[in-house]
Amino acid sequence: MAKELNTISSGEMLVAAIYSLSQKIMMLYSKAVFKETGLNWQDWRILRAVVALQSCRAQDICRESGIQKTHVSTALARLEEQGHISRKKNKGDGRSRIVESTEMGQKLVARARPKLRALEAKLSDQPEIIDPDKLLSSLESYQKELGRLLDAN
Repeated sequence: MAKELNTISSGEMLVAAIYSLSQKIMMLYSKAVFKETGLNWQDWRILRAVVALQSCRAQDICRESGIQKTHVSTALARLEEQGHISRKKNKGDGRSRIVESTEMGQKLVARARPKLRALEAKLSDQPEIIDPDKLLSSLESYQKELGRLLDAN
């Protein structure tokens, strides 16, 4: 019994490794984003969403970026203060605001996006690194199967 308590299953090791590596990768990618934009990763994703959507509401940004509304609202205040976006009252709904990117925000995205994509392409071109799409697909399959197994019990 005591030996059983001290052993870690391969499944548990896999989950721990995925968690640890994902945190490290996120920190490194955030560093690359900051180096190119001066923004944190979340603000960068939100600014990219605003530029892509052109004229939108916070809830549209949430859908586009996958970031929760409280984080989007806080980030929009920062991005507006920095001059990357502007917000104005929605004429159709006085409670919400319309968000648009400024010329400064558009230029930042236009300048930084190709550099960050080039970094990602360099990683993808290395033969010892697995195809990111296949890796993501495998992890999503693992998640679905784990969820299915837990729901079955």
